[in-house]
Amino acid sequence: MAISTVLLDAGGVILDESEHEAVRAEIIVEVLADVVPGYSINMYYSDIEEAVKSFCPNTYQFVFWKHLRNDRELFDKLYALHLDSWRQQRPPLKLSFGLESEVKEISRHFKIGIAGQYGREILDSLEEKSILECFTYQFTQDNFPITKPDMRYYEQIVQAIGVDPQECIMVGDRIDKDIIPAKQLEMKTVLIRVGLHRNQQPRIPFEIPDAELDGVVGLASAVQKVAEQE
Repeated sequence: MAISTVLLDAGGVILDESEHEAVRAEIIVEVLADVVPGYSINMYYSDIEEAVKSFCPNTYQFVFWKHLRNDRELFDKLYALHLDSWRQQRPPLKLSFGLESEVKEISRHFKIGIAGQYGREILDSLEEKSILECFTYQFTQDNFPITKPDMRYYEQIVQAIGVDPQECIMVGDRIDKDIIPAKQLEMKTVLIRVGLHRNQQPRIPFEIPDAELDGVVGLASAVQKVAEQE
């Protein structure tokens, strides 16, 4: 079946989350240091790597639970405290470097949709850069009750846009949340190795994406090559 549609993950593909990740790290280290003597930024990133390797769906919760697993009440309290700080300090959204030209090129040959855990705000960011018009489908997480890594998340999207999963290429930055559920529906996949999950590795051959990139630059070419594999 010919490829007609490219689904782009929000965080890590459409959006550069590096500043978000840095701020989140500072907040979590500050919160945990009050109860975990000597907790440092190096310890934090070591914990993150452990979470990534274990395919934990929520890396931030993993970090808190690793150190507070004997006290659920304290876990709930500190996790909520960090979320309050995050909401106050959260940086504005920033598009990934090179996204604009790549999206424009992809839209010349394929329909484009969004498959990521952001709401209306991502549409506003795309509109500010005058590339929202490149997106044939402008559904966001706000439109769906189910989210990743549930395979039904992708089923909702393809049903909403009226395409067969085998017509789609999913582009994401995580093997566990993006690549695996997409492949379960027989979508083609492209992995962008950026952010906290850039070192995540497939555990079995099924989890290997059809293409990999170290950033968004070159995505249009990669998408075209994957589509030609059909």
